[in-house]
Amino acid sequence: MSKFRKFMTISLLIIALIIAAFEFYRTVYYAVITSMRQMYSGYLWLGVGFLVYLICHRFFFRKNIDIMQTMSHEGAHMLVGALFLRRKIYQFNAKSADTLTYGDNTLGFVSSSRRGNRINILSTLAPYMLPYLTFLLFLFRLMIKDECLPIIDVVIGFSLMFYFFCWKKDTRPDQSDIQLCGVFLSYLYIITFLLFNMSLIIYALSGGMTDPMNIFGAIEHYFVQTWNDVLMVVDLIRN
Repeated sequence: MSKFRKFMTISLLIIALIIAAFEFYRTVYYAVITSMRQMYSGYLWLGVGFLVYLICHRFFFRKNIDIMQTMSHEGAHMLVGALFLRRKIYQFNAKSADTLTYGDNTLGFVSSSRRGNRINILSTLAPYMLPYLTFLLFLFRLMIKDECLPIIDVVIGFSLMFYFFCWKKDTRPDQSDIQLCGVFLSYLYIITFLLFNMSLIIYALSGGMTDPMNIFGAIEHYFVQTWNDVLMVVDLIRN
């Protein structure tokens, strides 16, 4: 990446981070208000899902958690590369830490087609900010009866807590993906899109059983609100 392109990318990401941080604050405030006004809220069942995962992580997943996290990590590389970048996937590999030999610290990798040696930040950093299974559950949430929302919301909380543990384990300055993209640029990108994704999840769980929100409504709500906030800031600067 050229110096000019890198400068422009970082500048745009800083602006995006400021906007994402403000909108994340707004969504958290929105969550508190809606929780106080409704008898039912997805946030309660999201928290139950968090608790269920913590119990399973402590007592049931201890032997296989590392390979589960590796499969999730490499799965994000594969998903973004195959679906969004239209790459052909040649090989998917994941293994447990106790199978590593001396001098080998590679727990997994995805082999795919790509043009030249250009690094695509979308696929390279996808495992650090994209809870793709959680978003798939939100699509499934569209197809179930309102009375069953607490069940799917618990599962969504379970999956999201799993990703929190994955991100805690993987998001390190010495991680090869982060080194490849540059530590500062990587963290800027990861934090920006984490705030964005968490905002969508918060919005998508805001509706009650009589008027449930869905992930597409959450996306629309988020971008409309963001655009209105940007216009508000522009008006303040002009005046």
